[in-house]
Amino acid sequence: MEDAMRQSSTLDRRSFIKAASRFVGGTAAAGSLPSLGPSTTTARARSQPNAPTPEPLIQPPETRSANGMLDLTMTAAPGPVQLADRAFTGLLYNGAYVPPTLRARLGDTLRITLRNNLTSGLDRPGYVGPVCTGAGTPSNLHFHGMSVSPQGNSDNVFVHVQPDDTFQYQVRIPASGRQGPGMFWYHPHAHGFVNDQILGGLSGALIVDGIEQLFPLLRGLPERLFLIKHVKLDDESELVSINGQINPAVAMRSGEIQFWRIAHIGASEFFKFRVEGMPLYVVATDGHALSQPHKTTEFFIGPGERIDAIAVGPPAGEYPMRTIAFQNEAWRPPEPVLQLAVISSSGSSSSAKLEDEILRQRVTGPQWIEEVRAAPIARRRTLVYSRTADRKLFMIDDRVVDEARTDQTVKLGETEEWTVVNTDQQYHSFHIHQTAFLVTEVGGVSWSDDSLRDTFSVPPATDQRPGVLKVVIPFTDPVIVGRFVYHCHAVDHEDKGMMGVIEVVA
Repeated sequence: MEDAMRQSSTLDRRSFIKAASRFVGGTAAAGSLPSLGPSTTTARARSQPNAPTPEPLIQPPETRSANGMLDLTMTAAPGPVQLADRAFTGLLYNGAYVPPTLRARLGDTLRITLRNNLTSGLDRPGYVGPVCTGAGTPSNLHFHGMSVSPQGNSDNVFVHVQPDDTFQYQVRIPASGRQGPGMFWYHPHAHGFVNDQILGGLSGALIVDGIEQLFPLLRGLPERLFLIKHVKLDDESELVSINGQINPAVAMRSGEIQFWRIAHIGASEFFKFRVEGMPLYVVATDGHALSQPHKTTEFFIGPGERIDAIAVGPPAGEYPMRTIAFQNEAWRPPEPVLQLAVISSSGSSSSAKLEDEILRQRVTGPQWIEEVRAAPIARRRTLVYSRTADRKLFMIDDRVVDEARTDQTVKLGETEEWTVVNTDQQYHSFHIHQTAFLVTEVGGVSWSDDSLRDTFSVPPATDQRPGVLKVVIPFTDPVIVGRFVYHCHAVDHEDKGMMGVIEVVA
């Protein structure tokens, strides 16, 4: 084992040095940096449509399990969408831009029949636009963040449901083990078509109930879902919505405690945001509980990431939820400031004592993260994110994905350390299916995380050095044996090659 560790570490150093050599002397080799040429993504103009009077935030419909089974048929098909004063043809589950939130419990089975009707309605008036380029293509379902089997008709992303075909998924949520209660989501994962289908609207929330058993304070609190989606229209403008609404109003009473569940279920954008004048108290990220609530005033959320937080009604007034400008892609202006929602608070109760009570909370019972921290590292690997010379494709370790090829083989029961090296001057992300990971380093700085993640943003390269993310990944749950994938969750990058295949062997 020690010899294998030394060999792996040597290979990792070589991979890292090779990637870093592109930045020696403060400039990159010709063709290796996005700033040296146009992006493959057309420049966009994000602008929210007119919403002069915010409408109350509407919660998505729900489909709940009963007697241990969540049984649902979902039809994916083109359909009309209205966001404020903008109308377009989207790709929808059961005709809804925000489809049902699936709610289950540990030990339940998700029995979901997917009908791929993406060919229907292609000849009707109004069927135009980039958001519908995913129509008439294969599709499937991925249950993002779930520690479930990747084989057979479970969470198997190598199954492609062809147009006009039907496929039944049966995903058993383990009653015990690594999978716990939390917020997850579902979306298509047919490689090459993921970005267009999610942009069109094919994504929804999945909640495994029971988090109140970890934080009893959450029991009985009003729950509010904030599902972030974005869409690109014919004029290349982009709209950002919450629960399919533009700038909705969230009503609170001063001193009222609510449970907010924020999920980025869009395709490829990154957002930095805050609620002005109002902190949130984070209790979980990506479906994994923190040891105690963490007071936070600013958030960075990439595609696929989720945040569970306690919100306390501030003094009477209006508190906008706005994005914060930041530099995503080096060759473009900073991301614009957008208003996502407004929190309308009424009443005069104080929240000071409530904050003390919230911050005194501690998670109940042992958590998976403690195991991960204590586990010996069996192997170290390095992944290098880059682009082809013509900038049209994205690569991991100098090659685009081939789903028939297995890029990494891991032994069940082992824990590994992976270093993701980003040679591109824009944000990417790292997501792995079937398991979670512990972030230990971001951008060369040690990172002390209090919860596990399944998706995390990888910082961009600068002219001097690559961006680096270091994570510890446990491959210890027997349910995950099989082949699955890891990739950038800016899914236009994944569609264009930035994905790899891993096999966990018993």
